[in-house]
Amino acid sequence: MFTILVASLHENMKLAHQIQHTLEAMNFKSTIINLVDLNVPLYDTDKEANEGIPTSILTLAETMKNASGYIVVAPEYNYSIPPILTNVVAWLSRNGESFRELFTLKYVQLATHSGSGGNDVCNAMRTQFSKLGAIVAPREILATYDKKIEEGSLSRILSQFVAISQK
Repeated sequence: MFTILVASLHENMKLAHQIQHTLEAMNFKSTIINLVDLNVPLYDTDKEANEGIPTSILTLAETMKNASGYIVVAPEYNYSIPPILTNVVAWLSRNGESFRELFTLKYVQLATHSGSGGNDVCNAMRTQFSKLGAIVAPREILATYDKKIEEGSLSRILSQFVAISQK
């Protein structure tokens, strides 16, 4: 089972559904989790001390533990990672020492639908997930308003990702 983490609405959600459909055609199950829908408060040490870790983060962590790998679909915000993704990763990293098992040696496929090409957000996500211990697939899934992802290309990239994540 692959977990598709979406850090946006609209075009990135459409891309996530296209990825899920392609995985299904390859006989692999996946679940889409839109991080926006989790309604996670902005991370703050006082909020954590007073209210604890949000239930939605604890539930997400359990889902992530059981995933074969993650496909992270995020738009480019000011040439970097969208705030919702940064915030969710911040909360996940406060989930005790066990948070490392969410990332260490987990396989991550990066994807974006971006108005500016998406290379900067993919580079930023690659750095972040690599530093957290994940194994990030070498090719990204890139789509823009002018250049949609071709189904053949999407299938090849996902086939490569599935192959490395099944080892």
